[in-house]
Amino acid sequence: MAFLGVLLNVMGPVAVIIAGGYFSAGRLGIEARPLSRMAFWILGPAFMFDILWDSDLSGGVAIRLAVAAVAGMTVAAVVGAGGVRLLGGDGHERSAAAMTSSYGNVGNTGLAISAFALGDEILPAAGVFMLAVNVPGMMLGIGLAQSKRSSLLRSVRIAVLAPMPLASIVAFAINVTGVVPPLLVTRPISLVAAALIPVMLYTLGAQLAETGRVSLTPSVTVPSAAKLIVAPVAAGVVAAYVGLDDDLLALTVIQSAMPPAVFCMVIAVEQGLAPKTVTSTVVVATLMAAATVPVAIALTV
Repeated sequence: MAFLGVLLNVMGPVAVIIAGGYFSAGRLGIEARPLSRMAFWILGPAFMFDILWDSDLSGGVAIRLAVAAVAGMTVAAVVGAGGVRLLGGDGHERSAAAMTSSYGNVGNTGLAISAFALGDEILPAAGVFMLAVNVPGMMLGIGLAQSKRSSLLRSVRIAVLAPMPLASIVAFAINVTGVVPPLLVTRPISLVAAALIPVMLYTLGAQLAETGRVSLTPSVTVPSAAKLIVAPVAAGVVAAYVGLDDDLLALTVIQSAMPPAVFCMVIAVEQGLAPKTVTSTVVVATLMAAATVPVAIALTV
């Protein structure tokens, strides 16, 4: 009963903001593209810098969490994209499936649910897991989008030098060197970063209104299943293999079971990567997660 309350309190506000974007954007003349550009170029980099520059990234546990996170992402991406290909999806749909199958909402939703299931003391490890998913997830999505119109080398370069990965590299360098930026720098960045999640959720609603309706094609259902089922199973197996157990193993499974990140939609709109399909996948998988996430928690906690 307590879990249902937390799930409602975590997922409920998400649904409210998305619904707000869906019903108000058209009436107010607000388009999804300018909002997605702001999230991609300004809010997203600020967010990554804010969470990374002073994070505790040391220790073998962090490395093992990252290995498990990336392993789960990789297996889910292969299964999602491969399933869509077998069912006749085109190149853009396969790329969209790889991104939405692997890049999960381990931030606002994942952190809250992990803390409820395992206690607040798990949050530092959950933060490391979030970073391990966010950086490769962004680079994968941008790289796949660019690969449709650029060479492999150029696609990799564009992905690495995109705003959020570039901000992550700068923040990581500051973290490693121990440099402390002045408050005049960090406080404005923190204020801007705080706007990312609500703006992304509102943008998702606006994009959904422009799309017209959610589709249930194989290009949507296959990556949804890969993200919610394949990713946590694969990540959990690898986590156990590298020696993570108890709460850290449970954390790996729970975070890997999160639905696709809303930023997948931002990347899709900004980079032209099947935005209608990605928007539908984010919405459908988020709804499905209300049933699958409790199962992941019940099996691990």
